[in-house]
Amino acid sequence: MSTIHNATRRLTCGFVNALDSHAMLSRLARLRGSALRRLALGRAIAVLLFVTALSVAGSPKAYSQKPSNIMNIKLHAYNKLNWQQFECYNWLIFHESRWNYKARNGSHYGLGQMRSKWYGTLNPFRQIDAHLDYIKHRYNGDTCKALSHWERKGWH
Repeated sequence: MSTIHNATRRLTCGFVNALDSHAMLSRLARLRGSALRRLALGRAIAVLLFVTALSVAGSPKAYSQKPSNIMNIKLHAYNKLNWQQFECYNWLIFHESRWNYKARNGSHYGLGQMRSKWYGTLNPFRQIDAHLDYIKHRYNGDTCKALSHWERKGWH
């Protein structure tokens, strides 16, 4: 499978280089305003999308990892907080892990960089729930207090 992945990557790079080349851009510029330009640009975009889809489908991670969208994770957190609390929580998580639920810093794991291997094995939605429970226990549920503590001490 890695041979297929490498070949696909080389093919993708070749197409991207061809599309970005001066020759391709100058051909499109000469066709400016004509129907042929739209056709050529459409073909270039279609080829690029096809090659990109092949490279994503051929990658080993596509089979072993279910993708999580950061916006869905943020929406989950937002639904548990009001706007002001969410703004503080968003900054806190951004500083801790950049919204990467697989983040690791020494013995700290996940979105909230909690010190528990168990927390690192949770999916991102469960990590938010557990982290908000921690904030509820330690800061009376006030994410802005947790953020201000993080800004003062570098941890929360």
